[in-house]
Amino acid sequence: MATLEERFQQGMGIRAKFGGGTPVESTVPDSRDLAPDLHRIAGEALFGSVWTRPALTLEHREMITLSVLTVLERDIQLKRHVGNALNLGLSPDQIVEVLIHMAFYRGVPATYNALAIAKDVFTQRGINFTPTTIYDPTDDPEHLYQNGLAKRNEYMGEDTQGARNQPVTDAEREFSQLTNEYYWGSVWTRPGLDLPSRSICTLSALTALGQSGPLRSHIKGARHIGLSQEEVVEVIIHTAFYVGLPFVRAAMDVANEVFRAE
Repeated sequence: MATLEERFQQGMGIRAKFGGGTPVESTVPDSRDLAPDLHRIAGEALFGSVWTRPALTLEHREMITLSVLTVLERDIQLKRHVGNALNLGLSPDQIVEVLIHMAFYRGVPATYNALAIAKDVFTQRGINFTPTTIYDPTDDPEHLYQNGLAKRNEYMGEDTQGARNQPVTDAEREFSQLTNEYYWGSVWTRPGLDLPSRSICTLSALTALGQSGPLRSHIKGARHIGLSQEEVVEVIIHTAFYVGLPFVRAAMDVANEVFRAE
């Protein structure tokens, strides 16, 4: 077992990767004057013990972090992690796709704010970003719906919901139609992220927001497309120091329910 100092040094190694070779400083440096012990604990536990766990790639861990910081609207930390993501090898297009993917979890305003932060970082880095524009406003709504249904079934498996879960009102039926068209048909089908990456981002966002019902469905989806139980749990673990232990323990409980039922 690594000593506490070894964990801290491992954390410094991760922070050096964030900085492109030079360890990054805290995003809130004045906090160190008030709580140096907390900074040390974060260095050992978050960066030296969680970020170094082997079950997920650093790229996926950064996607998780970007997702959580976006839905929780932690703008200062998000700006730093957009830069970290670039240094870890994520492309500007991948970063933007992660932020777009969050729109249906926290809302479009939060995503717009996150995109503005990303644009600021890209500009500072001299990155001339050309957005991927693939949405076709001339598409037939039924075609969009069928594409969404196909993507949902690819991820979740064939729809096996019982009648008790079907919409009762016309309003909900119409909303479900819109959900299939735009959530599944126009976002989940975008090419900038593969299906496992979108699943991982979704699990992290739902953990951060404490949404146990949707989280249960998406854990099943993650398992359906081949994520292992360990990978699902690692996604949840990674969020701990960003969202808090109560949210993580609740998400773990949901995951264990799904695993026991498999």
